[in-house]
Amino acid sequence: MEVKLLLSLPEGLEVTHIERTDGILTISAVSMQQAVCCPLCSSAAIRVHSSYTRTLADLPCAGQQVRLLLQVRKFFCQVATCARKIFVERIAPFIERMPHV
Repeated sequence: MEVKLLLSLPEGLEVTHIERTDGILTISAVSMQQAVCCPLCSSAAIRVHSSYTRTLADLPCAGQQVRLLLQVRKFFCQVATCARKIFVERIAPFIERMPHV
């Protein structure tokens, strides 16, 4: 069975590395989304600003802790009238945005 199916990862994510150390299963993945839209104006974005790694933790699986390292990109919104100049691609509903406290 393919790892992506086993982990129920959505389309647009590709597993790049899996490692088990000290009882923690670490899964590294990269976003491969083709269409990324500005969350404010919904226009398509193609210019990449930068990328960074998000660390997500999940419930234990088969008695071991699971950590997902997800490489995501920041994009420039190319609509001059949009207030959002730079935004991070969303991986929803797989990863929901945390509300600000």
